Amino acid sequence: MSLPSKRLSDSCESCRTPYDGRGKGYLYAIATAILCPCHMPVWGILLGGTAAGVFFEQHFWWLAFALGLLTLLSLYKAIRILL
Repeated sequence: MSLPSKRLSDSCESCRTPYDGRGKGYLYAIATAILCPCHMPVWGILLGGTAAGVFFEQHFWWLAFALGLLTLLSLYKAIRILL
């Protein structure tokens, strides 16, 4: 008399943890910190002397506005996911 064999996937179902998406929330939180317009002087120093630095200098206010919007969007998404 043989016992019914269990498939590997059936035996490990209790071992798996469901993906809750918190990693995505942490990525949004990191993006919020990096894209914050208060870090623009740091980006200016890091990009100084490059073509990106020239673009940064010529379009400073547009970039500040865009980074501000991206910061608010990523902050909103991070809060929605993590809380």
